[in-house]
Amino acid sequence: MELPKFIFQATENLIERPWGGEWIALLKGFRRKGIGESWEFSANPSNPSYILIKKGISKLSEFFIEKKAEIMGSLAEKYRTFPILLKIVDVSGKIDPHVHPSEKTAEIFGMSEGGKFKAWIIISGVVYIGFNGEVKPDELDHILNEEIWNRMNRFSATAYDTFLIPPGIIHSAENAKFIEIGTSSEASVEMRDEKIKKAINLKKVEDFEVRGKKGKIETEFFTAEIVEVVGKQDFAINTFNILLNLDGFAILRSEKEVVELQKGYSCLIPATTANYSIHSEKAKILRVIPK
Repeated sequence: MELPKFIFQATENLIERPWGGEWIALLKGFRRKGIGESWEFSANPSNPSYILIKKGISKLSEFFIEKKAEIMGSLAEKYRTFPILLKIVDVSGKIDPHVHPSEKTAEIFGMSEGGKFKAWIIISGVVYIGFNGEVKPDELDHILNEEIWNRMNRFSATAYDTFLIPPGIIHSAENAKFIEIGTSSEASVEMRDEKIKKAINLKKVEDFEVRGKKGKIETEFFTAEIVEVVGKQDFAINTFNILLNLDGFAILRSEKEVVELQKGYSCLIPATTANYSIHSEKAKILRVIPK
């Protein structure tokens, strides 16, 4: 079976959270409160995505195994599972601070996943990333219970500011809307979990260590950038791309297919598409490419 040039989710993959708001629903063109996250093309077993293909609907993780070479292209030998998890996140209030364990720490605790590296592209809001001073091990309990918000770096972010969050770095967000691009692991250690003492990085985190370029992220796992399309932009690819339309209306064209990409929705473009173009009077499209 030949892959579609452009692959879409069969249904939206929405997650309600206590801190969820209205923005995600409004972005996608409907009304609903309490949605904290929209997972776009998730192969994570905790909340998998289903995709539309010519023979019907398929689970992304299973489809990936069957069609890995066509999807991954030049990276087919590097990955056993779909490597990227893209989320739209809406925090109304505050998220409890937490860390993602390194692969080594996750292994020690018997967690099946670990080593999550992620980045945030902020639309608006406040984010907290890393300690603003060195923390001594014997201070940690007191800081976590009494002083955590004062001891983290606080950033009042503006549109398309970017931040990198490696494993072990404590982080949170407040009244924030952002896009999260990460590796597919979802292992997390909460602030009041005893495991945090082994998972957390106690060093002072400097601004330059976590701030990325405005509108663009470069990591060893993926690149992501906001593409402003006025008219037409052409792309040649050798591995998959994920596009997420953040603003405006766009049309995607390949040699054989033409599809619409509505605001708030995403599209997976497999390596076999090879060349595509984005057409719009004016749109802002997030483009994510694995490495």
